[in-house]
Amino acid sequence: MKKVALITSGGDGAGINATIEMMANHPHIDLYGFSGGYNGISTNEPIHLTPQYVENKSLAGIHYVQTGRSDLPYTQEGRDKLHRKLKSEGFECLIVCGGNGSQRAAQLLHKEGTNTIFIPMTVDNDVIGSDYSIGFDTALNKLMDLLYGLHDTAANMPGRIFMVEVLGGNSGNLALESTVAGAGDLAIVPEYVTQKRAITKVVKEKLKQKQSLVIVCSESAYEDKNYQSGNQGVSFEIAAAIEEGTGIRVRKSIAGFYIRAGRPTFKDASIAAKIGAKVAQCVSDNQFGVMVGVGNDRIQAFPFQQLRKQFNSLHPQTLEIAKQYNKVIY
Repeated sequence: MKKVALITSGGDGAGINATIEMMANHPHIDLYGFSGGYNGISTNEPIHLTPQYVENKSLAGIHYVQTGRSDLPYTQEGRDKLHRKLKSEGFECLIVCGGNGSQRAAQLLHKEGTNTIFIPMTVDNDVIGSDYSIGFDTALNKLMDLLYGLHDTAANMPGRIFMVEVLGGNSGNLALESTVAGAGDLAIVPEYVTQKRAITKVVKEKLKQKQSLVIVCSESAYEDKNYQSGNQGVSFEIAAAIEEGTGIRVRKSIAGFYIRAGRPTFKDASIAAKIGAKVAQCVSDNQFGVMVGVGNDRIQAFPFQQLRKQFNSLHPQTLEIAKQYNKVIY
């Protein structure tokens, strides 16, 4: 059996337990998890993720292994500390679950001699090289519930503008997909320049046709400053401009961290389990230095050196529909 370490890094993502359970039950893997992300490797005792430990918990919203953010792998001193700890405890591989920053760190560690495998896990769905990341569908479904409620309130109390600010980092995937699927009127996404005057103009035109509007705004859609992780409140700035231009108060909501975890949807649980099985196969076959993600509707192992160098972009068909129906300003 191969002794394997695993961390979740960055934000959490519903479904990752299904990935871990598949690996924990593989006959050739002895799996251990370090809570706290990369920092946890150097500071925390490993959790032995035996088949008994993970039994009946794969669909739980609380991770087997707690996540965390860390600067440790971005310095040579920090990486050396991680290399030493993993080697001293006899680990043959490190599995990293997370977003783009976690992916870069996994690549650095692999380049320097620690066998790594990366798993895309972020509600932003923007991981380089994968068409999908674990947690995205669950987050979308939670946003849909919020939008259902706003549409009901809009019907009951006409003449109002509702705005929801959603997570996503520098990606507008959550905002765009939830707007199109959830009958939203406008998505404000960071892939296009935010111009408050243009937004207000579109809102005024839409109000000529509808009694109420529902707008979905990405957390990073700032007009005059760069987004930094953790920033919230850009929708309030945009709402103020809309109120000034229309004379109508904007009712604001921030979806925030409510959408990140919880029980995974079927899609997240299914993809996560299939990724876990593929990762286990890679470990068994000594196939390291890869990301196990989604491409062309298949679970695949993508070598680090072949990963394309751009973020996962907005879904082209969804974007085309949004443009056609005037749901995005571009």
